[in-house]
Amino acid sequence: MNMRLKVLKDHLLFCCSEHCSNQEVEDLMQAFKEELVAKGIHKTVKMNKTSCLGLCGNGPFLIVYPDGIWYYNLTLDDVPRIVEEHLIKGEPVEELVMLKMEA
Repeated sequence: MNMRLKVLKDHLLFCCSEHCSNQEVEDLMQAFKEELVAKGIHKTVKMNKTSCLGLCGNGPFLIVYPDGIWYYNLTLDDVPRIVEEHLIKGEPVEELVMLKMEA
């Protein structure tokens, strides 16, 4: 097994459908990469692009697994809060959550 997979804590999935404004998603992903590095947690978080998640018109979307948290209508200003509060402290940013799935 790949050693990188053994240390993963979170997996971030970004909807990159044309309906979620691809350019905004690219900028959002870059901001997450930079914030993860700045906080020193980039080795425990994997990021991937997905195709359409079926909830068009409310993007950009981010799904955090294994927590099953769906964030929506994200902006660059939301990135530091999600990283600090959710990925580091383990508390989802409730006002940005669209859906919570059972982990």
